[in-house]
Amino acid sequence: MPESTDAATILIATSWQALGRAETGDRRASICNCTVLIVFAAFFLEANLNHVIRSMGKREEMRNFLKIKKRKAQPGLQDKLAWFYNAYIARSKTTNKKELYRRMRRKWRGFNQLYEFRNKVAHGEVDRSMANLGDAKRLRALAKAIVTELFTIAAREGHDIPRGVTYEAAITASDRSS
Repeated sequence: MPESTDAATILIATSWQALGRAETGDRRASICNCTVLIVFAAFFLEANLNHVIRSMGKREEMRNFLKIKKRKAQPGLQDKLAWFYNAYIARSKTTNKKELYRRMRRKWRGFNQLYEFRNKVAHGEVDRSMANLGDAKRLRALAKAIVTELFTIAAREGHDIPRGVTYEAAITASDRSS
């Protein structure tokens, strides 16, 4: 399926390829394939969230809400998704981060597992209890569902963001830039 950017296409393709290996490959490699599957699904979510926020022209609004003062400082996945939830989905708005995270996690059950798994891997730790095919498939599906919802909301807000970058185009583009 085409995606919105070269990066998003490559990230979800990497997750897809790991899924294929986990389903048909050596069971001894399953933990590695499931780790790749989950982490790249989380990267896919963040790449698309970044693209949607940028395409909607809401980057500064988000940064102001999150009280990010330093020009080069980047908010994390959880903060960006929480802002998006508060701005476009929440029935009642809140500025209380703890409450906002709670509401967002209620909306997207499983996000916390996806987020925590990704962060643990980023810090050199693998949560073996989550690196299994069932959880990996569930978390990948969640990431894809959240991304679909982001694009639906953007379109509703008047920002029809194309998702036309195929895998072949993304790979070719990355070959040209190296």
